[in-house]
Amino acid sequence: MTAFPGFPKDTVTFLRALARNNAETWLEANRARYEAALLTPARHCVIAVGEALHAEGCRVVADPRVNGSIFRIARDRRFRPDAPPYKTHLAMLWWAEGVRMAQPSFYLQINGKGVELGVGLPEVPREQLPAFRRWLVEGDHAARFLGAMEAAGPGVEWSMRQLARPPLEFRALEGDRAQAVRYTGGWGGWTLPAHPPELFTADCAAWLVARCRPLMPFWRVFTEAVSAGR
Repeated sequence: MTAFPGFPKDTVTFLRALARNNAETWLEANRARYEAALLTPARHCVIAVGEALHAEGCRVVADPRVNGSIFRIARDRRFRPDAPPYKTHLAMLWWAEGVRMAQPSFYLQINGKGVELGVGLPEVPREQLPAFRRWLVEGDHAARFLGAMEAAGPGVEWSMRQLARPPLEFRALEGDRAQAVRYTGGWGGWTLPAHPPELFTADCAAWLVARCRPLMPFWRVFTEAVSAGR
């Protein structure tokens, strides 16, 4: 497995400093520090966590590039020209094989206050929704989907997109099927209000994967459901 010593403490210090100095001139003056504190450790993290997820049987894409598994730090300000130019967090994504941002993923965000991590897909692509729903109403698929959410246990924060009621063609359904076809995407995970010490050690990748292990059944069944719409 690829060696990853964990994030340097300056990852957090840099993000806090960026929040106070959110300007292009400041980031350009601190470009070398940005590379050392954020980008280089993020690349190593992407590879190490990807290998650890594969060892758990989760076939994910781990692309150690910006706009791959690493989100750009620059904001898209086309529709918000007055917004600060940079995000004040570091975000990474490991997605099921297929199109990025269209497949269920493992997600990690480090910010100046703490950490967010979880599993999911913000929204199933519109063109895949019909097949996604048809898959959910077959056999025991709906029960598996909902059961994986319940099996993740207490403490998981769910942020699921859902319709107020099933789509018209599924209105006659009841129980698990009626519930499952209302979903259009979402996440399960945790918001940690402090930075876990493992984040800064060689145990980082193993800790992240172990923390997300209760959500792996959800990732698997969600991936199976979304793949039905390819």
